[in-house]
Amino acid sequence: MNNCTLFGEDYSYLVPLLLYNNKVGHVHSRFANGFNIKMGDSLVFIGNNKNGFLPFGIHLREEDTLNAVSFVNNGDPVTWNNRTNSIELPRVTISVEKGKTFKNELANLKSVSIFKDSFEKFSLQLMEIEDRTGLDISFKELLYKIHATNEQNWVGAEPYLIMLIEAATSCDESLIEKVLRYFLGRGQGLTPSGDDMIVGLLAFDAISPILSTCFYEKVSELIEGESITTDVAREYLRYALKQEYSSTVSNMVNVLAEGNASHFEKAFHDLIGVGHSSGMDTILGILIGMLVFRNLKIETETN
Repeated sequence: MNNCTLFGEDYSYLVPLLLYNNKVGHVHSRFANGFNIKMGDSLVFIGNNKNGFLPFGIHLREEDTLNAVSFVNNGDPVTWNNRTNSIELPRVTISVEKGKTFKNELANLKSVSIFKDSFEKFSLQLMEIEDRTGLDISFKELLYKIHATNEQNWVGAEPYLIMLIEAATSCDESLIEKVLRYFLGRGQGLTPSGDDMIVGLLAFDAISPILSTCFYEKVSELIEGESITTDVAREYLRYALKQEYSSTVSNMVNVLAEGNASHFEKAFHDLIGVGHSSGMDTILGILIGMLVFRNLKIETETN
């Protein structure tokens, strides 16, 4: 018998249908900020909103998150109860009966002039970061090399980032596959750095379409067809392919799309603070998206 009921305060508008279609599962992974349950082939996060509101999330108050985490263990059976709108585990029930739904909306890039202003502001902010990303990339060094007129010596993951900029708009399947195989699953943690970076790239594409259909199709093919990355990273990528992102990611790209200078600092620092390096890796992906867009616009203006 369940001995404790906790109430989700906010939950993604996508979660109820997912649970309705997948009523039985288990606890997949547990950590300080919450836990993931696996229902069918999909994950649902239950926990606090420290890393933003997730597109597959049910968010609890901080105190309730601590209690929930203490009541669950990896592998515990999970059942969705349609009648009570609640997730039942051996020692705790999570109800969404009193919660409210959310959807992390995305803006559209307003103009090329706003892009130029946002790109300049974004680049200047990145130049102040001393830490390296999870892919061992220095923003300073990368931006310097990209803007330099002479030939550069690309090292580490840098050649693959340059290849990614080319592959992003291409329909060369072998090129796209080569670069995606390099990044997907690369790095440590529940969401490897390479996957976070691809999510950031897709997020910029969501506000200003730049990526080829072939690129989207190859990402989907790799994450669905193979065990190329972690379950959690796959879930974030699945949602990204449907243009659904955490609020920290959507807030950042929305600020860039709208040129909203007053919210820039908060959006930037909220995202960069996610995880050990997840935020920085996502920001690297957004930068790559902006570089792809800039290259396209320069080509258009010079032709």
